[in-house]
Amino acid sequence: MTSDPKRPHPTANDAPHDRPDSLEALYLSHAAALRGRMLVLTRDPAVADDLASEAFLRLALELAAGRAPDDARAWLYRVGANLVVSRARRSNVATRAMPGLLERDVAASPEDEAIAHERDDLLHEALDTLAGPDRQVVLLAAQGYRTTEIAGIIGCSGEATRTRLCRARGRLRSRLALVGMTA
Repeated sequence: MTSDPKRPHPTANDAPHDRPDSLEALYLSHAAALRGRMLVLTRDPAVADDLASEAFLRLALELAAGRAPDDARAWLYRVGANLVVSRARRSNVATRAMPGLLERDVAASPEDEAIAHERDDLLHEALDTLAGPDRQVVLLAAQGYRTTEIAGIIGCSGEATRTRLCRARGRLRSRLALVGMTA
């Protein structure tokens, strides 16, 4: 601004870089050093440019709101460092979330659903043809029980249970092979 009390507002003749607190003057005096600091912190020229620009954008907002920092250089460096940390955090979150973004659980097609339903029906029919004790040991094994646990449930020895389970699975495989289902 000029020192003329009759002209309190800046005019076209007043150059913005003449005022030490103007954004242009601050940019001209601190941009290169701030970009260099951002480059040291990020090791990526494009990111350093973006972060320096963002720091000056935030400075412009502060100046427009009438909150000029006391030490613009220190303020820009602090804001720049905070932006680097924020960017690293966002990048870390994105990296951790990326595998989840790539998993695309797409619903099965109607054909796949129909085939799965037919397969389940054939399996249930084959299981129904097994005798009660054979069906029980096969179902318990399918639910994840170990042969020692199955032996305790049905009241047989471990060896007898393994033999019964082996024979029951063999009968089930034979029945499934008859209807065209093979493993």
